[in-house]
Amino acid sequence: MAGTTTDVPVLIVGGGPVGLAAAIELAWRGIDCLLVERRDGSIGHPKMNQVSVRTMEICRRWGVARTVRERSVPEDFPRNIRFVTATSGYELAHYDFPARKDEPCTNSPEAIQRCSQIYFDVILREHAQSLGHALFAYRHELESFSQDADGVTADLTDLATGAKKRMRAGYVLACDGAESGIRAALGIPMVGDQSLNTNVNAFFSCTDHDALFRNGRAVMQWLIDGQGVWGDIVSVNGHDLWRFSLMRLPPGAQPGEEEMATHLRRAIGRDAAFEIHSVLPWERRRVVAKRFSEERVLLAGDAAHQMSPTGGFGMNTGIQEAVDACWKLAAVIQGWGGPQMLASYDLERRPVARMIVDEAARNFTQFSRLPKGEGIDADTPAGAALRKAIGDAIYAERFDREYVMEGVPLGYRVEDSPIVISDGTPTPPFEVMKYRPTARPGHRAPHAWLERDRSMLDLYGLGYTLVRFDPKIATAPLQAAARDRGVPMSVIDVADDTIAELYENNLVLVRPDGFVAWRGDAVPAQASGIIDVVRGA
Repeated sequence: MAGTTTDVPVLIVGGGPVGLAAAIELAWRGIDCLLVERRDGSIGHPKMNQVSVRTMEICRRWGVARTVRERSVPEDFPRNIRFVTATSGYELAHYDFPARKDEPCTNSPEAIQRCSQIYFDVILREHAQSLGHALFAYRHELESFSQDADGVTADLTDLATGAKKRMRAGYVLACDGAESGIRAALGIPMVGDQSLNTNVNAFFSCTDHDALFRNGRAVMQWLIDGQGVWGDIVSVNGHDLWRFSLMRLPPGAQPGEEEMATHLRRAIGRDAAFEIHSVLPWERRRVVAKRFSEERVLLAGDAAHQMSPTGGFGMNTGIQEAVDACWKLAAVIQGWGGPQMLASYDLERRPVARMIVDEAARNFTQFSRLPKGEGIDADTPAGAALRKAIGDAIYAERFDREYVMEGVPLGYRVEDSPIVISDGTPTPPFEVMKYRPTARPGHRAPHAWLERDRSMLDLYGLGYTLVRFDPKIATAPLQAAARDRGVPMSVIDVADDTIAELYENNLVLVRPDGFVAWRGDAVPAQASGIIDVVRGA
């Protein structure tokens, strides 16, 4: 089909937070895109409530971080985690975390936010629409597609009118969820555990804080009986909106609102006025797609992996994939990205997804190790002993790992990528609960404050950034090589000995996504070789 016209450079299928993030990233880079979503775009049932520190850094780059903070759980609401027999019952254990206003930001200019999907999706959609390069087709469905050497032919249906449309796209980004039709059409299998357990969520409103917080305010309360964890209640806005999750259900169970109300009364443990707004069954999985791309189609988000929400990794992992896929798509569409650029998407992101999926499953399966017994609610010596045994196990097993995991969003690395140049230094150990800043190639470039409210991370974005800590070093050959190949690159001098010590080398080349591509103390004789590798040539 050589010579056929392309209607849009990138077709995004799926309008959840991952698809919306892709639309923003492409539009921000000046790439036209069309987002197709079979629903109307409204969010009636929030599935996501946590925006990770890395996702907040991305929001900061897009210019929406302040809006996310304003729509999050109030800044004075403590981020405590409680393990209880009921919200008005006995507390078995707890972990206290500071409210957002009291949380120090050490390794990032941003902090984790509790911003529900009912607010977060709106923020992303409105920002994407404001950028001018993203078009939206809600109530449209991708019926079929085919690839050739020059692009993708897609057949769409307008679900409101039944009208059919055939269009051409340069590339397709599949953000169409766990039951991805695109992934199925490509024949890409999911590898892992298809069901860890069956769950049902209820989105409800309640203003009886005495019943909900007998043991003190918390953003999350795990519900435990004599057989283990059976549910949880999560704050949506810290005031009147909450989400109740029911576990330990038989496969295929789909209790309705009346049955969920019965379970919710048990979770609260006393009479309280509440209203259930929606009920959503879902399956807890531990799966990763066997490959994240095929020719001109890339998978992201739940289309590429599904994980337990224990850790709040799912949406955040998907958004980071969308950013990674889209800066690379932009590089190819703009003509400076070579053949290894898109190949690096699968090579970089699939191992990260596998690690995160396994960590989320670990957080869930640890529940099975809690002591079991009868009479957990009884005001008896035996009841008290069981409650203490469960609490002791929670502390001994470090259940706080799920909430103190700075290493996962900030410490993952892509050092084996074909568009990263190793400097030969030893790989530091990866730690889930602790992030150790490093500017090694393949790692996220570290945050440091340049001045009040201006981070090193604010230097990185649309193109490559060569950070120079010694202005006497000649960088003209590297700049010329980038210019000759059309690679956007700027040189920024940083006169700060502390930051120079953190970054270790005099020259650090940072990719558009904020990861280090190369570093050294001088530009080598073959400067063009560096540029050719990092642009995927």
